[in-house]
Amino acid sequence: MRILVALDESRWSAAAATTALRLASASPKDVDLCAVHVVSVAHLSGVLLRDLAGLMGFEPVLVPEKVAAVYRTRGQALLDRFSARCQAAGLSHSTHLERGNTVTRLVHYANDCDLMICGVRGEEEELDPGTGGGTLERLVRRSPISMLIVSDTAPRLERVAIGYDGSEGSQCAVKAVRHLAEVLELDVRLMFVGEQNSLLEEPRASLERDGIRTECIVMDGEPHEALAAGATDAGADLLVIGYRGRSWLSDVLLGRVTEFLLGKLRIAMLVAR
Repeated sequence: MRILVALDESRWSAAAATTALRLASASPKDVDLCAVHVVSVAHLSGVLLRDLAGLMGFEPVLVPEKVAAVYRTRGQALLDRFSARCQAAGLSHSTHLERGNTVTRLVHYANDCDLMICGVRGEEEELDPGTGGGTLERLVRRSPISMLIVSDTAPRLERVAIGYDGSEGSQCAVKAVRHLAEVLELDVRLMFVGEQNSLLEEPRASLERDGIRTECIVMDGEPHEALAAGATDAGADLLVIGYRGRSWLSDVLLGRVTEFLLGKLRIAMLVAR
């Protein structure tokens, strides 16, 4: 198993790094951690066409060479600290310092990984509160693999809530929880927003066959509000959803639902593919 860890200098990224180390240390399988830091600035060269090309996708920002060198040095130091933690824990790992568009570079590495772990916000939010979040939404849309998105505190990963609607996406969510349960001891709450009282029986039976303690709950209301409330009421520290669902769940990662779940929910979220 290969886990991609998106690193920057924010407290959210620090929580993501701690989560990745914990999962890798607990896993009975061989895990390789791939840590990537993207420097989203480039040297202002004075060559107009090259510099304009660098601004495509709003990244990288063009700065004087001395400034770009500072960012590269800080990024390498960040990766070196992560490498030292991996070495102390005896974990297989690699580190990569990249330059360019953050989303594009992370997606490139994600193609060779099984899971990506990142923070819900980044260093832009640290520097200028209220400006972060756009990069994460673009990353979730483009990622080819499941993403574990953490808040500013590493989750305990003991109690998990799953948003389920019977779709292929929500079945991926159940499968992801089953994989987590191979590493961690979990209690699970299956949640459905609507009136289908019997829809949760099949995934519940499937999880319980694997020895995973599971409860079911059917809720009314707006899906994003109901999911957040159901996870909170259960004392969950992780909400798991599929990237694509049927009606309401198909929009979980789009528009206002994204902003609500990623911005207001104070627990980790796993977006399963």
